[in-house]
Amino acid sequence: MAVGRQSERTLLLGTVLLGSALSVVTSFVLAQYYSIDVLTSLFMAAKDCWLDWGMQMGTHCFSDYGMTLGFGMRPNPWEPYPLRLPWNNYEAGGGAGYPPAGMLSQILFGVLGKWLHAPRLGFWGYQLLLAGAVFTPAVWAARGARGLERVVVFMALGAMAIPVWGVIDRGNSVGFVAPIGLVFLVALRRQRWGLVAIMVVLAALLKPQFVLLGVALFAARQWRMGGIAAIGVVISNFVPYLLWPRDFPKTIAQSARSLLNYSSSVDTLVGPYNVSFAKGIFFIPDRLKDPQWGYLSNGFLDVTRSLIGYVLLVVVVVCVLALGRRISPVMGGIALLTTACLFPGLVFNYYLVFALPIAAFVVRDPDGPPEAGIFDGFAALGDRRRLIGIWVSLAAALSIVRIPLPGPPMMSPLAGQLGAVGVVGYTPIVHTTAELAPLLWLIACAAIIVSYVRRPATGARENIPTTTSAVGEAIAAAVSPGDGK
Repeated sequence: MAVGRQSERTLLLGTVLLGSALSVVTSFVLAQYYSIDVLTSLFMAAKDCWLDWGMQMGTHCFSDYGMTLGFGMRPNPWEPYPLRLPWNNYEAGGGAGYPPAGMLSQILFGVLGKWLHAPRLGFWGYQLLLAGAVFTPAVWAARGARGLERVVVFMALGAMAIPVWGVIDRGNSVGFVAPIGLVFLVALRRQRWGLVAIMVVLAALLKPQFVLLGVALFAARQWRMGGIAAIGVVISNFVPYLLWPRDFPKTIAQSARSLLNYSSSVDTLVGPYNVSFAKGIFFIPDRLKDPQWGYLSNGFLDVTRSLIGYVLLVVVVVCVLALGRRISPVMGGIALLTTACLFPGLVFNYYLVFALPIAAFVVRDPDGPPEAGIFDGFAALGDRRRLIGIWVSLAAALSIVRIPLPGPPMMSPLAGQLGAVGVVGYTPIVHTTAELAPLLWLIACAAIIVSYVRRPATGARENIPTTTSAVGEAIAAAVSPGDGK
């Protein structure tokens, strides 16, 4: 009962701290007494130098950076790539699994390193920028605390957050979603619609599915800014194709096919590193059938597993649009950010980095007093949303903390290094609580929608419509007496 009376920010921070302690103890027992490869269970295999990308650090090669740079430095990134891995049935890679805009950050630093005749310098510059990006929510949230609590907040949302180190470990550009998502949510809270539109365009440059964030503008009935954001996304994603002119415009169709085939491998879809909505829904039934790598399979379930994420995407988008101004912009933004990250069939666990800006908002309200989170701000306006607060806090905490689960080990294959084709060994791994995080996020999204269906947002900031200039500056709107009815 005492736990139920705690604020959402206390619930989040307490869960992260206790979960981290439990993770350390469980990891020690599994590693010391059962010879489980705990770090590979929590992250991915360190031995990822499948080709010589020139970024080797011990046995590690930060493969997402190396592969993306390898794709992008060719005349056509979407031509077959000489990488044959066991989980892809040793078939030659079909080229980049990204649109051209999604490769720009790695290519920028890769070209810089090549120009300076120091590829590693470009790589470490990229990693430094990426590290700064993933720690941004923790630094921002800590500024809203006082005294020793600042250290606690920074540790919980930064130094102890597994997604932070997962992104750095892979060198994946999804880490830049952390500061973009944070600014996106702050702009929604303050109704700076022009800034929201800019963040939508920047997010869609990283990963095309983040165009869904623009739905927040249409839900708030900001039609002009929504249209500007949509046009900006189209232009910013089309222009980078011109950087590879040799096979243009054929490259547009090639990149589309590559994106559609990105999650076609069954082994990766049901594997322990997938944290999609579908994986979260089927995680418990799959483990009941086979505690190791097995999964429920029949004609109906196989189709459902591959399509359910898209069904949930449509449901969330339609509900947010239908709710319109009934829903708090920032709560709608959280639902859209979550859905954009987790609806694809294959979502690697480092994508849970999207939870960091949401967790930062639970800990700090940008318009509130120190030591007050967003749900405290809602309560101060007479719009308490306790159920949403609990589920969002728990989902964010379980995304930040990753606890290895005791059970029969799975023998994860280690692919050949530096161009060697085949399996060179196996390492024992176990499932983790990260695979349950998407299920909690799905419940949190449902709680957000149901809560605002039952009771619209109240409070002056949530209900008074405003218009904005092109740069997002609020302009006082003329409100007729009937608007408040």
